[in-house]
Amino acid sequence: MYIIKISLLFLLTTSLLTVTNAQEIKITVQPENKFQTVEGFGAALAYYENWLTSHPNKTEIYEAIFGELSLDILRVRNAYDYDAGMVARVKEFITASEKVRGNPIPFLTTSWGPPAYLKSNNDRNNGGTLKYTVSDGKVQFDYNGFANWWNASLDNYEANGISPSYISIQNEPDWKASYESCLLNPFEKVNSTDTLAGYNKALQAVHDMVAKRSKVPKMLGPECIGIGYNAVKNYVLQLDTTLLTGIAHHLYHGIDVNNPWDNTEMTNLNKLYPNLKLYQTEYSGNDWFNLSGLMYKSFADEQAVAYFYWDLAWDNGGLVSMDNPWSSGTWKTTKGYSKTKEFYAFKQFSAFVQPGWQRVEVTAASTAIESVAFMSPGQDSLSVIVINRSTVGEKEIRFELSGFEFTQSNLFATSSTLNCEPEGELNDSTATLSAKSINTALFIKTFKDGIGELKNEITNALTIYPNPLRNKAQIKGVAINEPWQLYSMDGSLIQTGSGTQLDASELMQGMYLLKTRQKSVKLIKQ
Repeated sequence: MYIIKISLLFLLTTSLLTVTNAQEIKITVQPENKFQTVEGFGAALAYYENWLTSHPNKTEIYEAIFGELSLDILRVRNAYDYDAGMVARVKEFITASEKVRGNPIPFLTTSWGPPAYLKSNNDRNNGGTLKYTVSDGKVQFDYNGFANWWNASLDNYEANGISPSYISIQNEPDWKASYESCLLNPFEKVNSTDTLAGYNKALQAVHDMVAKRSKVPKMLGPECIGIGYNAVKNYVLQLDTTLLTGIAHHLYHGIDVNNPWDNTEMTNLNKLYPNLKLYQTEYSGNDWFNLSGLMYKSFADEQAVAYFYWDLAWDNGGLVSMDNPWSSGTWKTTKGYSKTKEFYAFKQFSAFVQPGWQRVEVTAASTAIESVAFMSPGQDSLSVIVINRSTVGEKEIRFELSGFEFTQSNLFATSSTLNCEPEGELNDSTATLSAKSINTALFIKTFKDGIGELKNEITNALTIYPNPLRNKAQIKGVAINEPWQLYSMDGSLIQTGSGTQLDASELMQGMYLLKTRQKSVKLIKQ
């Protein structure tokens, strides 16, 4: 499902800024100045996969993560040849996404570590490196065995009717973990204390093998554990970067996650690789508000094309917190799961920014405000990400959108008391922001086609006009008698019908999901 996702995000930090000037703060957007193109927002279903597939309310959870969050890319473990049930669980996730979205979600599969028979320590856990032999004093690592394993794993995916859009050959090759792991140095390291395979040679071997396939996934790497200590630079300097679609990394070091606003490492990373795509493929662990800061900094400073949260659904955490599916008597919630505060912080981005949108220039006339903006390919939908860092009092803001004459606007907010809830229309391009809140402003312009009919950019065969709507709307892209269902964003069925007319006069303000047999689309009731 291609969902029109438009946003203006205002992120307010925990820094004790005391600016309380009641004057309006001007936010200026210049859509003509364009930067990177977004590929999407992702998260991982890695570990606890069987909790989700066994959960009695998993249908609702799938609706939340694939519908309400509008996730763009799913990250999963490649556990071929040591967890026989993994591919079936991944297939269930992809099938569920298709039911909710109308099309299967693209996914990234990452090796947390190959099977024990490919490891120097004969253990898929506890670090180790690729298996090697020594002949005439020379060490030979089994890069071909590693590449063959990757190729066989892709065969296994395809035999089950699914194919990854992206692969990453090794998760955190610079980290020895007690769980699945495999150390790969940036280059081969053989001395009196270390015998480590080179990530550069492993990448080349896998690339050469995978390139022969009829379906060739995009390759990301090196997925090192953080951006500090020159970690990314040390790996990339040894690589033939033409083998990669983009540079992927995590955020477990190199940034103060409790105060991400003043970090310079992301800007430095962008300066190092201005001609390469950058992906942040794993992080969690900070609170909901600082999460929004990390997401902002990733897009605005690093100029990343994608941001992945680590634990999409997890025990006592993640974006969706799950209770033990086999022990309902111990559930902390009625349904055995809950959406965390991080869910709503992430949603302020993921539900309102569409893959294919470009970041555009935006500035804010206040030291308490920082900003980043996005424009749709059709130039008719605008998302501006603005950060208000004050924790004291409300802020009055005014938008000046250079050359963008919008006809519809709306605002959604997450704060200590709100969870991505509609705040109504923007009045005269102004809005009031509560302290320490994330706000998503929606700007849409309509235009006339050759027949004179008003329409929005069509990004899917199923569309709603007008959207946002007040009372009635026309459903386009469905047969006259095709049935549809309208859901609230918590997964509750609100309305059913057939044909091309939708009566929303009795709906409350907010966001909804309209689904047909094969397609789905979000709509906003003003």
